[in-house]
Amino acid sequence: MSAESKVRLGSLFALAAAAGLAGETLLLAERHCSRLESSLRDDFRVVLFTRPSLEEARAKVLEEKLRAAPEVADVRFISADEALAALKRDDPELAESTALVGDNPLPAAFEVSPAPEALTHLGAWIDGVRRLADWSDLRYKSGQVQSILRLRFYAYLLRVTLSTLLCLIAALALGLLSLPPHAHPSKDKGRLALWAGAGGAAGVLFAVAVSWPLHRDEILWAWPQPLAQAALLAACATLGWSLSLWRAEP
Repeated sequence: MSAESKVRLGSLFALAAAAGLAGETLLLAERHCSRLESSLRDDFRVVLFTRPSLEEARAKVLEEKLRAAPEVADVRFISADEALAALKRDDPELAESTALVGDNPLPAAFEVSPAPEALTHLGAWIDGVRRLADWSDLRYKSGQVQSILRLRFYAYLLRVTLSTLLCLIAALALGLLSLPPHAHPSKDKGRLALWAGAGGAAGVLFAVAVSWPLHRDEILWAWPQPLAQAALLAACATLGWSLSLWRAEP
């Protein structure tokens, strides 16, 4: 192998490694955004506090109405006694201070989990829930909703970016295949494809090694899908094979 051929193979390896590094970084970022968004969404609740005069029969009717409401994933009724027991368990000092104003001043409440699609129009969804009863108060974490929607957008943007890059590589390969046979000068396309695949794998491994400390965080860490991982390596190999179609190697 000539010195020029070695330089070309080294350049191809470095180019594929850069593509693998960039692609794997995007894959990991997309999975981490999706995992964190899912964790925050599963933890999100809208708490509806009832009036002190609510009777048990009326509470069951309200629970059924909430379950039948559009875009409701789950409903949980928390009685005043359950709320006080939870407060004693989580914050005994605060529970003792509330005892000064009565036996149990805490109201009963419903914890409602909206369906994922309801979060994009949560204001309108909450207006519909408000009309179901005369609630004493309604609470939810608006900052958590904003974080969920932003993470959802970032994950979508990363997926679109990755899909676009893969489509561009596929279009490059198809475009070069459409050239006449005499325009394919390389004598060893397979070797270049293997070098590009190896370079892509090296880039992938480097990205995983750099991000590996995040695996300790179970809320954040998630592996890319095997199909997406295979598509990235195939794209790197295709890139090297495509380059061999238009650049001759002596």
